[in-house]
Amino acid sequence: MASLTGVPDAATLGGPMPATTILIADHPPEELASLKDALSNRGYRLLGAASGVEAQDLLAAEEVHLFLVSAELPDAGGYELCARTRTTRREVPLQVIVLSSASGAGDACRAVAAGADDFVRRPFDPDELSARVRAAVVRWQGQAGLIKEREFYRIAVAEEERLSSLVLDQNQSLKDAYEKIHRLNTELEKANRDLEQLAAYDSLSGLLNRRTLFNRIAVEIERADRMDVPLTGLMMDIDRFKGINDNYGHPCGDLVIREIGAKLLNRLRKYDYAGRYGGEEFFVLLSNSTEQQAEGIGDRFRHEMGETRFTCNGATFGVTLSIGVARFRPHEPQEAWIERTDRALYKAKESGRNRVVVGS
Repeated sequence: MASLTGVPDAATLGGPMPATTILIADHPPEELASLKDALSNRGYRLLGAASGVEAQDLLAAEEVHLFLVSAELPDAGGYELCARTRTTRREVPLQVIVLSSASGAGDACRAVAAGADDFVRRPFDPDELSARVRAAVVRWQGQAGLIKEREFYRIAVAEEERLSSLVLDQNQSLKDAYEKIHRLNTELEKANRDLEQLAAYDSLSGLLNRRTLFNRIAVEIERADRMDVPLTGLMMDIDRFKGINDNYGHPCGDLVIREIGAKLLNRLRKYDYAGRYGGEEFFVLLSNSTEQQAEGIGDRFRHEMGETRFTCNGATFGVTLSIGVARFRPHEPQEAWIERTDRALYKAKESGRNRVVVGS
């Protein structure tokens, strides 16, 4: 039975979504217990593994939807386990979150390169971890639904092609079958586009997600080196974002992130890119722009956000942004450039917030 939108419902595509199963791979036992405790009583089915070998056995035996893996597993590094899991489960929807105690910007790059969908630093805030997990579950459900929908249309197209071969001698029937095949192919292409959109963009801000952002950074670096043109990055952070969540509630924090994403998309040039780097951090790629030009762009956006008022849960409030600016140096490693931009952001925070600082 089809839904009112014309898209097959869950029963048509193979039944309702299963309960969310989360596999947590962490060591020592107290860290594993802490993660389980943070996610308990939330309707998830939780599995635990104290080693890489045990995690791989559970991934092979169980239908796992979300994989939380520590970068510091003793017998198999979390990054290697993440990459191996991506290779063996290429056609299976799976969300992977890497947890790490390290503090360098390169760790997030390494996690994304290994195939992770998100990255959480320790010590973690239980509410933030829960929110990250909820977002991952939403992404997984969307991926699983679109994959089922794509498979449905693939089977339908194959069946129509088989039927059309039986009525080649009936012109009218052939015409009807062709039109139906064309319609199903159009719907299949739309399902594929929707799946690509879901895989490339952050569902809350509408900006590039972390994985796609890092891929885009690599492309722009190659272009800047090849064409010898300036490339500058902005690292933006919402000041005292935790206070917004604590004082007004997480839906109000989500409202702020959505608004920043919408304003960035409306203000940037068509050849610039913006992505959600972390929970309340954003990275903006400004092609063919110097530090001075980027500083001006960042400062105008900072002023615009500072004048924006938000109304949520009966309260009205404003936000400020701290912004770090760093220009890419020719042939500089991607991680080093991002780290310099992050240091400039840290200086903006350290010197009083609500300002733009250009890195050396």
